[in-house]
Amino acid sequence: MNRVGILAHGFIDWGGGLDFLRLIIGSLAVSEKAPELHLLLPTRGPRLMARRLLNQVKFTARKLQGRPMQRAVTPDAAILAEFARSSGVALHVHQIDSGSAAIQTAVRRLKLDAVLPASQVFDLPATPWLGYIADLQHAHLPQFFAPEDIDVRNKAYQSMLEHAPSVIVNARAVAHDIARLFPEARARVVALPFSAAPRPEWLEWNEVPLERYGIESPYFIISNQFWQHKDHLTAFRALALLGESSREVQLVCTGEPHDFRNPDHFPMLMREAASLGIKDRLRVLGLIPKRDQIALMRASLAVVQPTLFEGGPGGGAVFDAVALGIPAIVSDIPVNREIDEPNVSFFHVSEPTSLAERMQARLRQGPAPASTASELLANGLRRRRACGDTLLAALAEAQGARPH
Repeated sequence: MNRVGILAHGFIDWGGGLDFLRLIIGSLAVSEKAPELHLLLPTRGPRLMARRLLNQVKFTARKLQGRPMQRAVTPDAAILAEFARSSGVALHVHQIDSGSAAIQTAVRRLKLDAVLPASQVFDLPATPWLGYIADLQHAHLPQFFAPEDIDVRNKAYQSMLEHAPSVIVNARAVAHDIARLFPEARARVVALPFSAAPRPEWLEWNEVPLERYGIESPYFIISNQFWQHKDHLTAFRALALLGESSREVQLVCTGEPHDFRNPDHFPMLMREAASLGIKDRLRVLGLIPKRDQIALMRASLAVVQPTLFEGGPGGGAVFDAVALGIPAIVSDIPVNREIDEPNVSFFHVSEPTSLAERMQARLRQGPAPASTASELLANGLRRRRACGDTLLAALAEAQGARPH
């Protein structure tokens, strides 16, 4: 496996997708037998333009029908250039059209041995490839999905599991969901190991912008979008339960303050905060630069993750916290329980009292012992290498599998 293509299709229009590609690239680059990496960016061509137009029409139609969907954001050139640069590895970047034909052409032209991760089924009969399924949230929280969206997801996953030689997922919990809900799946499902690793520049971002954001220490931080399943309400209620001696403690929240599936969700949270008497202790910052987010996380008492569901252990915020050696207080849903790290503690999901107890314990403990930059980088390298070796093993197996 000498030359591997990284498919950016379906990943470059959202922040979590870019983070996942960065994980794949960084893991393969440090694997035992690291291949030459080629990033295939679907950023030019007539098929891509037609697809973007269709998505815009679909978004507008759904909005008019009162059935909102998340808008696909087209990343600009600066974002993609920064992404390629921040990968920190030798990466050959190629702009191509969307669709199977463009990928096949790139595979032949670049003499690629395999491609991954495919977020949809592509017709690549002569090329080993790995599919990807993010999560099965719709099976756990169907109340957050329109019936037609559940049907679309089920059909897409069924097709992926029928046609892909192997499918990678971010957690054992997702693999278990697939085995339970798609027992006839033909694809082998490979759960990637938890592979949190810091980007080296994060360890140099020491200026904490407290004054700029009106933050006073001590504080806890939540770095989630304000979506219903992130369960900010439990954290708000936990903050209100902290004793009189903890009245100075703040809760800082970063992330988009809008849930496209329920536009009233964020206003409801703000009303509840006022009712709980904690509004003056909240700092809702919205989307902020990654540099500021990382600096604020590093200066916090702990990252709080009250989520009801994640496709990967802890979600992106806990991934970053572990990478940086920051304490994290995390809901005890099964996917989060896959984290086995000394700085991660758990509370009972949706129980404010349990979370408040963990927060109070963290306050009593004081600042956590700081890991050195070399320790954090070494731990990250160890985790990423294990992930890279898992990916190469899956690609080798796909190479030996007959196409479906």
